[in-house]
Amino acid sequence: MINLKKMLEQAIKNNSAIGSFNVYNLESIQAVVEAAQALGKPAIIAFGESYTKHAPLEVIAAIVKKYCTDSEIPYVLHLDHSKNFETIIRAIRAGFTSVMYDGSSLPLDKNIEKTRYVVQIAHMADVSVEGELGYMNNEDGTASLSLSLAKGHTKPEDARKYAEASGIDALAIAIGNAHGIYKGVPELDFERLAEISSVVDVPLVLHGSSGIPIPSLQKAITLGIRKVNINTEISTQAIKTARQFLHENTQENLRFETLLKSSENTMNRAIKEYLSILN
Repeated sequence: MINLKKMLEQAIKNNSAIGSFNVYNLESIQAVVEAAQALGKPAIIAFGESYTKHAPLEVIAAIVKKYCTDSEIPYVLHLDHSKNFETIIRAIRAGFTSVMYDGSSLPLDKNIEKTRYVVQIAHMADVSVEGELGYMNNEDGTASLSLSLAKGHTKPEDARKYAEASGIDALAIAIGNAHGIYKGVPELDFERLAEISSVVDVPLVLHGSSGIPIPSLQKAITLGIRKVNINTEISTQAIKTARQFLHENTQENLRFETLLKSSENTMNRAIKEYLSILN
């Protein structure tokens, strides 16, 4: 496995983006690994801080390292949306090669201060750091009534200041993207993206990419997006498959592992589609 900075250096050279796919358990990890292996494409395996209530991050790290340590395909094991320093330290100790500190809800100066501290610690362990600037809704798709996505778009000058002062290796921005399921067709602010890209020297990250039309994703990549986060679409497709599987298989002695495998296969196919588009 390699860190995020090294992986994104290749994406910059190729004017491409790397897919980051959230995992929660063994089957979701296998779906990412096998998809990347089948296509010979690099991939980012992301585990969110909020998922620690479902599985210890140390267990997730051990599984990923078992599959990926000696692989010829480059992988990054990334801690997604962490707000707590303690979780970041645990992830680094467990073997994560990249961490995201999410201080996007903080005032700019406070976000810089806390992110810079995470960078100092992580870089000593050769672990990359992704930061975020601009308001996005919560990971589960819910939003604050007092904040709006449009008003929270990342400001180019703030992005330049944040990236330079914090020392981050990648910057997640808000340009009309959102977590969860979009209520309509999302419209990305490409003019803002181009402006941010022109003043920021680190690779840019697009969260909430599930549901964004493929042509829009591809245009965003040409304008500087180097990491594309996919979560909701993979998860919801797996649920649809599970529901269909249970509808079609009503026998009393149905095995749980066969249900899991059917959903894993669906996740695998969806991940392959994104890897082909992005890389």
